[in-house]
Amino acid sequence: MTTEMQDNSTNHCGRFLMGLMTGGAIGAGVALYLVPRLASELRERVTGSTTGLRNAASEGLQDVAARVADVVDRVADVADDVTRRGQAVRDDVADAVARGAHDVGRGAREVVRGAREVEQFARASKTDHRPARS
Repeated sequence: MTTEMQDNSTNHCGRFLMGLMTGGAIGAGVALYLVPRLASELRERVTGSTTGLRNAASEGLQDVAARVADVVDRVADVADDVTRRGQAVRDDVADAVARGAHDVGRGAREVVRGAREVEQFARASKTDHRPARS
């Protein structure tokens, strides 16, 4: 009975090992069959994901560029407006200074005329204090 049990036990171990080796071989074959397909599918997924990310980044960059261009245009418009207003103020000040200089010149001429009149009046008012000649 002991021999029979040993043979039975050996037979079970042999079958188990044979099943283990067969399962391993089948699993390895299936893995080798699926790995190239899985790798290519993974490559396609990664490529699709990177393409999607690249497109999203490109769209985001274009959106930002459009917004920046809009802001630059608005700043340029404001700068042009400020420049025009500054030039208008400069022109107004220059006109006022020119009018003031003209008025000062006219006033100075009137002062000179008035000073000459005073001088002439003073000379005419003068009495001659010279001793009389005989």
